[in-house]
Amino acid sequence: MGAVWFHSGLRALRVPALSRLRDRALVLCYHNVVPDGATPTGGDTSLHCPLSSFTRQMEWLAARYRCVPLEELVARLETGHALRGLASLTFDDAYAGVFEHALPVLRALDLPVTVFAVAGACEARTPFWWDEVQGDPPAATRARWLEDLRGDAAAITATATALADPPPRDDRLPADWCTIRRAAASGVALGAHTVTHRTLPCLSDEDLSFELEVGRDRIAAHTGVRPRCFAYPYGRWDDRVRSAVRGAGYHAAVTLDYGRNGAGQDPWALKRVSVPAGIGMAAFETWSAGLRPWRR
Repeated sequence: MGAVWFHSGLRALRVPALSRLRDRALVLCYHNVVPDGATPTGGDTSLHCPLSSFTRQMEWLAARYRCVPLEELVARLETGHALRGLASLTFDDAYAGVFEHALPVLRALDLPVTVFAVAGACEARTPFWWDEVQGDPPAATRARWLEDLRGDAAAITATATALADPPPRDDRLPADWCTIRRAAASGVALGAHTVTHRTLPCLSDEDLSFELEVGRDRIAAHTGVRPRCFAYPYGRWDDRVRSAVRGAGYHAAVTLDYGRNGAGQDPWALKRVSVPAGIGMAAFETWSAGLRPWRR
């Protein structure tokens, strides 16, 4: 309840509107969009935004920001052009629900979007591990999965105590290449999100190169689009990984570090506002303005 009052109070005082006047660009991060009332079967429900909430957020965004492709935002950042009032939309993981439910909303509002695809997931079309594991694992367990097990899906599901039953709905699965290829042909920008979605700082140089280069090559082979932007799995990166991404020829990379992007922001460490599924409109407005309360 305290958080609701906090965000509502800031909105009443027009603090988010004033913050939007700063010369900083917003990059929003979503994962999936699903129909209202779609009952989850387990896993991380915060990634699957109800369609009605997503539609309200996009209508609000379209009325207050000039939404540009991510690559255009990066170009403006690099050339020192003004960033005030700019926003870019991104989706991580290339869920089927993005193409089925989110894209019609974005097309109706003429909003460009970049979708970051996990190449191996698009080929296998099996659930992501975080949608298979039942419940919300403790922070220590999740940290062990991402670090000791390197975010490897097979290792994590083998050690999990319970998996979702029945398995996730079709719109909670990765999209297939045919769907992604059609979307790219219609103007959706594609980015790379590795082959296997492992934790990159935990990988050897050889495995890191595989994730960065083979993932991009497979996307290009299946869609005819060679991605120029990259998204770090789990938002985890360090100087070695950043250098490898830049060395692989990517023009920019996005993190899950919270915030907006101003002059001098590193193009290979772009900040984003990750939008959880259950967020209210007042909180969405303040988070988008760079006013999320500090937390560990």
